[in-house]
Amino acid sequence: MVVETEARRQLDRKLAHLKDGTIAVSGPRGSGKTTLLEVSANRADFGFVVQAPATYTPQEFLLALSVRLCREYMRHHGYTPPEFTRASALRRLYQRARRGTARLGWWAAFAVPAGGLLALGLFSSVNSLYERYVHTVVHLARETAHEVTSRSVQILHGHAVANSVLILFAAIAYWNLRAEGWPSAFCRGLWTSATALLARLMIVGVILSVVLEILGDSAHIDLSRLSVTIDKPLVLHGPPYETLGWVTVLGLLWVFFRILKEADIVFPFRGRDRALENIAGPLTTTAGILFLLYLASAPYTHALLGNSHNPLRIGVLIVATWLLKASRWTPRSAEPELVSRCRDHLYRLQTTQSTTHGMSSTTQMLGLGSTHSTSLSTIPPNFPELVDSFRLLLADIAREKHAAKESVVIGIDEVDRLGTDTKALAFLSEIKAVLGVPHVHFLISIADDVGASFVRRGLPHRDVTDSSLDDIVHVQPATITESTHILAERSSALTANYAMLAHALSGGILRDLSRYATQVKEMQAKSNSYELAEISRHLILEELSETLAGFRTLLSKHQWNRETSAILEVLRTLGGYLRDTQPTSEPTLRTSLEQFAFHPADQRPEGIPDEGQLADDARQLIVEASAYAYFSLTLLDIFSAEGLDRRTQQAAEQGFDGDPERLAEARQELAISPYSARSLIEAIRKAWSLPLGPTSTTSFP
Repeated sequence: MVVETEARRQLDRKLAHLKDGTIAVSGPRGSGKTTLLEVSANRADFGFVVQAPATYTPQEFLLALSVRLCREYMRHHGYTPPEFTRASALRRLYQRARRGTARLGWWAAFAVPAGGLLALGLFSSVNSLYERYVHTVVHLARETAHEVTSRSVQILHGHAVANSVLILFAAIAYWNLRAEGWPSAFCRGLWTSATALLARLMIVGVILSVVLEILGDSAHIDLSRLSVTIDKPLVLHGPPYETLGWVTVLGLLWVFFRILKEADIVFPFRGRDRALENIAGPLTTTAGILFLLYLASAPYTHALLGNSHNPLRIGVLIVATWLLKASRWTPRSAEPELVSRCRDHLYRLQTTQSTTHGMSSTTQMLGLGSTHSTSLSTIPPNFPELVDSFRLLLADIAREKHAAKESVVIGIDEVDRLGTDTKALAFLSEIKAVLGVPHVHFLISIADDVGASFVRRGLPHRDVTDSSLDDIVHVQPATITESTHILAERSSALTANYAMLAHALSGGILRDLSRYATQVKEMQAKSNSYELAEISRHLILEELSETLAGFRTLLSKHQWNRETSAILEVLRTLGGYLRDTQPTSEPTLRTSLEQFAFHPADQRPEGIPDEGQLADDARQLIVEASAYAYFSLTLLDIFSAEGLDRRTQQAAEQGFDGDPERLAEARQELAISPYSARSLIEAIRKAWSLPLGPTSTTSFP
């Protein structure tokens, strides 16, 4: 599911106003940059997304980009890109023959029995038509052939000079049409119109014959006199009003259930989400069966279905269907020049071609001989040659699309996987040689630090982003309004309060938002409960337990002594309380969590070593873990207590810090600095009237 966001609207505006250029998409991981690139490429008339390698060489990346361009362009025009295999030519011929034989056998397994049954069902009707109209058709054919023959003989004997002159003019005109394009288009249009019109006339004729049969009339066509006569053999006495009424009711009932089946509607029932499709599906099948049973059992329809003309009508409908399909058939045109160039380019990039020429001559009389051979082998293109060929091919493709008023978008994703901003900037410096192709939009996903380099361009120095990027779109985390809309689209059970919880835990990052929404739904289904206080407590404590376990793993890589290793015991003890689900452990868990969350504070809890005794990296990890515990404790105090709606309104009245959006901002701030995040969390706790210190003076158990 793709949700309209401000970043997506901003990118659409930039693509609409920029004729071409390179646009960077910047944002934190999981904010939806990849989805944004894929949606923009899919919306374009011709576009695709490639992944930047984690370890790269410019030539290999450009080689992969060129291959992807050629393959996508060939598929876009309905051509299959060549597959390069190591099998011999004879082996490939055998494989193609085997696949063709299998397809032909599968087709014949259905076509032959169906054709035989069709011929058996239509034999009587066709034989009757043949006996009735064969003499008339043969007579018309003979008269036409005689007329054509006599005219031709007169022209050959010189008795029809005017016709000879007209034929000469027709021959000259036909020869001159070889350089025109409209005759082939006219023939294709004539074929399409004629076959479609004939098929529709046949269908209308069948329908009219059935209507006449229902009304008690029967029409007969006399080809010899070109006339239509209608007689009135009654099928059944009395109008079929009752039959038509039941047929209409059952048909509308089937259509109604079919619409419900196709609708994507989910409703809660007994604590679980139920899809309407699961209920409407059996009802649709039942209504269809009742409709067919009534048609087969009703006297009027039974007599109508047993009419002797029905096999012929069915045959006419089948022929009309074939004609409709034939009207859409057109002969395959010659391969476009750019497709041929893409095919040649693929062979040039992905194969090594060699050619050997040999010549031998011998003179027996003198006993002398000579042999000459020449061998040619292609070499892979170097980087400058690869750049030139790629730009030239892409420019020609873009020129063709621009002439047809179509857009071209190429996305380069996962540039932030390269690691540091230095590597990402080096990557942009290497590939900027292929950027800037006219009428082509390049979209490149980059990390926040690279985007910051572009924003501060020229202050105080210039870097590669100045010459590589034309504009930038910052993908900001979702707002609480957007998160609520996204989760409401997923399930009606994810109410506004659940959306606020997931939004706060994820910080508005879409990937994490989706993950927390899934966890909430799993907990709702597991506990068969929709109580926010209970589910939020389990979710927050579970997330805190996993996070502290990760911090403890990172801390285990450092060297510890007797005095400093107490922090590991604190984390282990707190992790044990978090995993304990017994209600009796709630007071102890609360005390332990408060003691650790409010560190560092003026009153250092017992068991926490002095920061001066720790290495800088270990001390920073402890501060970050404590700040995250402080954030989790704040969420626990807000969401696990009763009366959330009332307390939310009271917090909003306290000012800016009482806005629920500030909870997500605190989660985002944790990724920047635990110190600034702690200050923000304290302001939030003041707005929500939460204590700013441990409520219990008990030290760590």
